[in-house]
Amino acid sequence: MGILSDVFGRFFNKNYTTYSVCLENMAKEIYYKELALASAINIVAKLIVNSEIRTFKNKEEIHKTNYYRFNIEPNQNENATEFRTNLIWKLFYENEVLVIKENGRYYIADSFDKSDDVLFTKYFYNVQIKDLTFNKKFYMDEVFYFKLNNSKIKELIDGLYNSYGELISQAFSDYNKSRGIRGKVKLNTTWSQKFEDQQKLQDAIRSKFRSYFSSNNAVLPMEEGFDFTESDKKSVTSSEDVNKMIEGIFDIVAIAFNIPKGIIKGELSEIKEETKNLLTLAGKPVAKLLEDEINRKLYGEYAYSNGSKVKVDISRVEYISLFDVASSLDVLTRIGFSHNYLLKAIGEEAIDEDWANAHYITKNYQEVQKGGKNGE
Repeated sequence: MGILSDVFGRFFNKNYTTYSVCLENMAKEIYYKELALASAINIVAKLIVNSEIRTFKNKEEIHKTNYYRFNIEPNQNENATEFRTNLIWKLFYENEVLVIKENGRYYIADSFDKSDDVLFTKYFYNVQIKDLTFNKKFYMDEVFYFKLNNSKIKELIDGLYNSYGELISQAFSDYNKSRGIRGKVKLNTTWSQKFEDQQKLQDAIRSKFRSYFSSNNAVLPMEEGFDFTESDKKSVTSSEDVNKMIEGIFDIVAIAFNIPKGIIKGELSEIKEETKNLLTLAGKPVAKLLEDEINRKLYGEYAYSNGSKVKVDISRVEYISLFDVASSLDVLTRIGFSHNYLLKAIGEEAIDEDWANAHYITKNYQEVQKGGKNGE
């Protein structure tokens, strides 16, 4: 049945017969756009949620307070998964996110106002989190302020969708008409043209034909002077035509978010290659946005230059089977990667042994020695 039955069925556990009637009464222009948009944002959010924010001090990777705050518990009311999901959704829906730090914990602002300073440090005021409004200014250098570079992404989707909304509404209308029974009733009796009499006639006809229209198999007894002829059905929009139009919306959103179409539609034929494209085109830009802002605000130029920083690592999002990469791990070990580095790369715990942090390299890869016989 396509993307419509797949997505709606998975979310609401309904079949097409059930939900086609339900959807007919919904604002289709909003529903399908929001469903596609939510699917795309959710994919990006999951990339960031499953990434690791690694923390370094003087080029040495450490797991201390900052690591715990970024990866486990940003504040006492949210875990890192909830926090990051909320951050990404606000980033794409509102184009900007303000994160403040209070008592060593991080909070996402629900709403705020900001100054328009250019030559001086901008500040934020009327910052509100839930029912709490802060009576203070938060300056740019003491907060994390994430702003999406593609500020028109939602407007772009809205604009491209307008024509699709009209097409889908008309397609649904045509499809529902095609499933109904139409015909002509011929009466050998002249009926009054008064409104009340005509209404009674319509009610009588509906009552007589109700079981005939609602049953898969039915016989309609006809009285003398009462003749019904079912109209021939013309070529109309099919459910496949409706699904193609809905899939077009998902295509638009996939292009806007740089998400491979196969992933947003749940098509897994080229999943390995499309996952790489997803990480490169959709995941890395958002990870870099978060990484740059945290580094410039939390560490600054001097500390960053000396190797103190965070790194939003999305390379471990993709599932890696140990047996599938065994040969590659052997090659990487021979060219200098430590055992602990490779263990972390495949999602395993590091070993608390000195040898596990050592770097090995085979003689085949050693630097060519100068001198020797014939100047070799």
